[in-house]
Amino acid sequence: MLEIVRQQMICIVAPGWAGEAKLPTSLHDGLNALLKDVAVVHFASIGLLPALDGAPKPSLVLELAVEEGFRPCDLLYRLVYHSDGAMWALFGSMIAPGVAVPTAKHKEQLLADLMSWHSIADGGFVGARDRSVRQIEMERDLLDQTRTEARNLKPKYGNDRTAFALALARWAYANPRFGWAATPSPRSYWRGKGASIGAKLAYPVAAIVLWFLLLGIVWTLPRAWNWFFGAPGSVGQAIENAITKTTECLFAMSWHGLLALAIIVFLVWLFLVPLPAQFVSWRRWLNSVQQELDRPTETLSSLATYVGGWVIGVPLLLAVAACAIAYTFAPLAYALAPDYMHNVIEPKLPKLTGLQITVIAVVAIIAVLVIGAVFYWLNRYFTELSKKFFHPLQDDVPRAQQIHPSVEQCEADLVGGTQHMFSLTELRGPQWWSAWCIRVSLRIVTFAGRVFFTQGWLGNAPGIHFGHWHIIDGGRRFLFCSNYDGNFGGYLDDFINGAAVGTTLAWRWTELHPRDPALAGQPGVAKSRSFPPTRFVVFRGVKCELRFKSYARDSMLPHLYRFDACNRTVDQINLATGLRDALFGERNEKNDDLIMRAIET
Repeated sequence: MLEIVRQQMICIVAPGWAGEAKLPTSLHDGLNALLKDVAVVHFASIGLLPALDGAPKPSLVLELAVEEGFRPCDLLYRLVYHSDGAMWALFGSMIAPGVAVPTAKHKEQLLADLMSWHSIADGGFVGARDRSVRQIEMERDLLDQTRTEARNLKPKYGNDRTAFALALARWAYANPRFGWAATPSPRSYWRGKGASIGAKLAYPVAAIVLWFLLLGIVWTLPRAWNWFFGAPGSVGQAIENAITKTTECLFAMSWHGLLALAIIVFLVWLFLVPLPAQFVSWRRWLNSVQQELDRPTETLSSLATYVGGWVIGVPLLLAVAACAIAYTFAPLAYALAPDYMHNVIEPKLPKLTGLQITVIAVVAIIAVLVIGAVFYWLNRYFTELSKKFFHPLQDDVPRAQQIHPSVEQCEADLVGGTQHMFSLTELRGPQWWSAWCIRVSLRIVTFAGRVFFTQGWLGNAPGIHFGHWHIIDGGRRFLFCSNYDGNFGGYLDDFINGAAVGTTLAWRWTELHPRDPALAGQPGVAKSRSFPPTRFVVFRGVKCELRFKSYARDSMLPHLYRFDACNRTVDQINLATGLRDALFGERNEKNDDLIMRAIET
């Protein structure tokens, strides 16, 4: 499932670029014609990566964001063997310098090299998913024509929204130009039948049921054999006993694990949902803890919270995890060493009744509430002490963010359309560990985007068309490419406020090393920079807003070429798809309202 998403975003990193920092106009035109004719590429960009230590020349990176379902080899084959030869004009000098017209052998070599240079995304997010380039263009035309017809019908229907929507639906049905729209727009499982919470829960529930069913079948097999063939011999009896003990142990461990998981989920839900809803002081305490852990400046309050997390929070979580693991594997311990468990371990375990456990939990909750109330009282009545407690100990931002003229020019050229970003950083040492952590984090982000964030938003961050990360150059460097709506400052604000955890996870293992520009006129890095410090892996990080924006700016590279197949925002794409489904769907208030909102937007 994740492979499908990752294959939609490809980067080709070709070492040894011998050209200049500007592509010829003829090559621009050739690439535009190629990508428009292939008609499966949503976005494409070309940039230069500074040379690695010891490499004499920079690398050329080609970013491709394509429709779902295309394997990289199939896509690259179509690009290389296209009749206009644009791919050879771009990469040919690296394969056979001086050869203007490639032979079949040259094209075969080019395809092989592109496959060796290409990298599918280690993680990524697709905003307007399940839509082809042609579908977006056709739905845009439907939206434009519907708005034109709505202006013609407005004098007749006025404010009668139901009749107005019905008239537009009849007009669309009667127009042979829109016959294709009568078929509902394609939706993947997670945007269609799997969109509900129940459908998402069905998979783990089904897996649990199948696991217990498998254990039951294995447990039954030797008994069925004995019933069918008669009593077993000594060897058969030994096999039956082994199977019985193993399956019963696994069965007990599975139930224990499920119960432990259910208790942990219940406790998390209790602490995060009912208690904050019922007690203002609890809600204030939770908000305070998060704010202090995310606080971008060092204060006594943030340091106290951080230290308290290590002294109290981490040991408490480890104790809960240890109890859950011990309870889960207790049946295995009893099966392997029953005498030791009964005679040595059990006498040491405290014997608590359910009432005693409940009293302990209630007392613990009351103690936390009292502590929160005391801090609130101190903060309210001792204002001078509070100011000192929350006052920053040091300035967290050494300088404002700097924008290289080449990057600024690229952003200016894209004003009014979809923006683009290249970011290149290095992995922190040890690089193998950073690469592993980043890949795990990106798989989590990709899974969440595929299954849960299906309406074009990553968390609470809107406007992302294709955002993807690549670990390149043998695990030494980290490339981030993004196609997004709006402007750079607003884009990062969306990540800071709407997807802080995922962004921090993606970048926290990176840093910036000094590097020379790829070519004259390109940005370099004069001074080493580190990603803003994090707390407990997911806190702070991007919440150090100015430091994060400065870090992101310093990592950016300009593009030499940019292709946008549709030039539509995510909201516009979703609006056009929604209008199609509303016009040709059943007549109800929801669809009527969607039609009216589409023509009024």
